[in-house]
Amino acid sequence: MKYIKWKSLLITCLVCLTPILLGIALWNQLPDSIAIHFNIYNEADNFASKEFAVFGLPAMMVLLQIICCVINDVNTYRFGERKKFTRATKWIIPILCIVLQILTLGYSLGWNIDIRRAVQIILGVIFLTIGNYLPKFDRVRSIKGKEMAHEKARKVNRFIGKETVLLGILSFICAFLPTIASIIWLILLIPYALVAIWYGVKVSKE
Repeated sequence: MKYIKWKSLLITCLVCLTPILLGIALWNQLPDSIAIHFNIYNEADNFASKEFAVFGLPAMMVLLQIICCVINDVNTYRFGERKKFTRATKWIIPILCIVLQILTLGYSLGWNIDIRRAVQIILGVIFLTIGNYLPKFDRVRSIKGKEMAHEKARKVNRFIGKETVLLGILSFICAFLPTIASIIWLILLIPYALVAIWYGVKVSKE
């Protein structure tokens, strides 16, 4: 495991745990049961204990962050470093952890938060970030598991990057439209994935 970048792993995991401090500071104000999941109509449909919401959720994000960092570092070791992309992907989960925890605790305290709108904006940021960096990659697996030629890989990644950016922009727009817009956006994820697969197969056969 010598190729694992322990410093960035430690720093980002610690950032994932910082929302615990907020939870401790607000402990006496928080209700015993906290909403941790919402449906698309902005209604809470799953609750957890205060202890789990304050300590358990950040801990789960740390586990996800460890997996993300290990995968990133393994790919860097195998294929070479993509500094900007690696930096962006390694910080997605820590930033998400802070934002989502603030939204979760804030909602439980009675803040007037539109969870659907907030999530739609967050998804927009994630899709725009990933879509912006995808075209910079020159590697992708073909349908047979073999690595594509660099030119073909760049072509596929540029196409999927444009798709992803488009969905990111639509996500921002949907955040300010009625709920039905978010439902349509979710449905669009299916053709988004299918078109990406189709184009990858098409290019690999050229």
